Amino acid sequence: MHSLYVDSTSGLVIGLLDSDFNWVEYLDTQEKKPSEVIHVEIFNLVKKYNLDLKNMNFFFSAGPGSYTGMRLGEGIAQVLAWDSLKVFSFHHFDVPVMVGVEKGFWVTNAFKGQVFIYNWDGKKAEKELVNSADFKIVDLELGYTLSSEVKDFGHLKTTKDLIKNESQKIFSKVYEEKMREAPYYFRTLEEEFK
Repeated sequence: MHSLYVDSTSGLVIGLLDSDFNWVEYLDTQEKKPSEVIHVEIFNLVKKYNLDLKNMNFFFSAGPGSYTGMRLGEGIAQVLAWDSLKVFSFHHFDVPVMVGVEKGFWVTNAFKGQVFIYNWDGKKAEKELVNSADFKIVDLELGYTLSSEVKDFGHLKTTKDLIKNESQKIFSKVYEEKMREAPYYFRTLEEEFK
């Protein structure tokens, strides 16, 4: 059974996985407005491989990232779930742990002059928002970010690369654990839209 992967949290990544969760095709469009191309790209990929949506699994990134981008991906995920299709989702900050990284931090621009930080050490993890001016990277070796395009963090390892290079580990874990994470927003909706 094939699986479709969609990540619209920062740009647009669409990929097709085989039954062993190896990439058949991986497309990082680097599209700044995913809403303009996401439906066409999904249609083209499904058509290219002559697939039936009813016989596929669907994986989505649930953030964190762009509010609009996450709503786009989550909207498609909800439509597929309403049609009783198998939908799974996970957070980018959980990806290093999925591939066996026991200690580190994941950081990204949270907009509005803030940085989001997810620190973990074994089973202990904490999330926080800090002012961009107050954030300093202490140990580059322990750091991850969403993608190399993320402003100020392009020198860190990326979870986009981990997803591309460690697809079997990540997607088999998400599938086996039936993960369906809710979108992770940096702030509450009230705070986001003040």
